[in-house]
Amino acid sequence: MDFSEMVHTGPGTLAGRYLRMFWQPVCCSYELSVGRALPIRIMGEDFTLYRGDSGIPYLLGPRCAHRGTQLSAGWVEGECIRCFYHGWKYDGTGQCVEQPAEDHAFAEKVRVPGYPVKEYIGLIFAYVGEGEPPPFPRYPILESTEISLDVAGLRRICNYFNNIDNSLDNAHVRFVHRRHRDAAQDRVVLGDPIISVEESEWGIKRYVKYPDGKDLTFFFGMPNINFINGQVVDPVIKRADVLVFKVPVDGENHIHFEVRAIALTGERGRAWIEERRKLRVKAERDRPELVQAILAGKLRLSDVDPNRIDFVMLEDEVAQTGQGAIAVRSNEHLGRSDRGVFLLRKIWERELRNLAGGRPIKQWSYQPDMVPTYPEA
Repeated sequence: MDFSEMVHTGPGTLAGRYLRMFWQPVCCSYELSVGRALPIRIMGEDFTLYRGDSGIPYLLGPRCAHRGTQLSAGWVEGECIRCFYHGWKYDGTGQCVEQPAEDHAFAEKVRVPGYPVKEYIGLIFAYVGEGEPPPFPRYPILESTEISLDVAGLRRICNYFNNIDNSLDNAHVRFVHRRHRDAAQDRVVLGDPIISVEESEWGIKRYVKYPDGKDLTFFFGMPNINFINGQVVDPVIKRADVLVFKVPVDGENHIHFEVRAIALTGERGRAWIEERRKLRVKAERDRPELVQAILAGKLRLSDVDPNRIDFVMLEDEVAQTGQGAIAVRSNEHLGRSDRGVFLLRKIWERELRNLAGGRPIKQWSYQPDMVPTYPEA
């Protein structure tokens, strides 16, 4: 199978059809205020996302059915949205309910696309595929009353599959994320890990065993989900469980939706999350420029403050964007440390072949007891 079939996700593409068979996050809840509308672009397709006066979010097609202007430029009225151009109004299903200067019978014949929407764990999810949506997945580990959720939608300047591949690449961690440590010394201290992978009911289980006795288990969820248990955050939070969705915007950009469970609740949790969001604003604004400057040789990663809130993201983005916005996989030479990458691509190829051939695809399911192990810091 041509690898390009995995990386292009626009309407009608094979990978686009596959990804559209799953609920996908399209926006962070906090980014959509009551009574506001936003233009959304996911998998090469444009949409209108708005939140009604009740607080319920709705997802419609991008344009008014009248003269094709952008619906998100209009305004929300109750649970409906009214077009800015000529005032045509649509309900949350996409049905036109009012057309000034036209009779009511005309409105009944007009509608724009409407999509199922669910709001959960600080994200707004949508199903934009064909037919009835699958059961909505839940993640009980993120529903505890003893945690707060730090949620972010981080813009990435490379193809989503660069990022997915990286989720199964354990060998990169001590080089990409060494934070100026000497790689040779790292090798002496940590030794070469033994990596094994297997297909699971959710996607892929990855086992990493180090010579010093550390045994780690990680989980990847098909088709584009990564779960990290015990990710290092900062001296206050220390470690946190993180669920990540890698959602394509177009061929050369994607959004890294991240839900981080922190062990702070109440006012302390809210204050910590608010401070993180403020810090992210500047980081999100200048990270693409930093990445491009580093790849152009105008700047070194070692010149950047390692205490930035997004430094790990910056390291990853230099590596992944450095592969090319869309990587040329035919030039790669995979080794034994790339078992996870190889298995991931094998599963994706199998599922896309089954989809293309009209055969059943695997029904993936997250299991609440699938909690990775990670040693204390």
